[in-house]
Amino acid sequence: MSSRIVLKVRLGPLVSFEVSGDNCNELNEALAGYENLNVTLDDMCGDLADRVYPEGEEGEISDCEEK
Repeated sequence: MSSRIVLKVRLGPLVSFEVSGDNCNELNEALAGYENLNVTLDDMCGDLADRVYPEGEEGEISDCEEK
């Protein structure tokens, strides 16, 4: 008798994903792909933040101190 494993994760109101497989190894491989995606997105968002706020946190603190 074969069985199927379905893992559903809801990350927020607009974000969810579903992973299915026949065994734990298949699920593990699929989730490794999501971890790689997470690292890539984190790098992209970090790069975007650096471009939008080139001064970083120190610039924000000094702006508040001046006012």
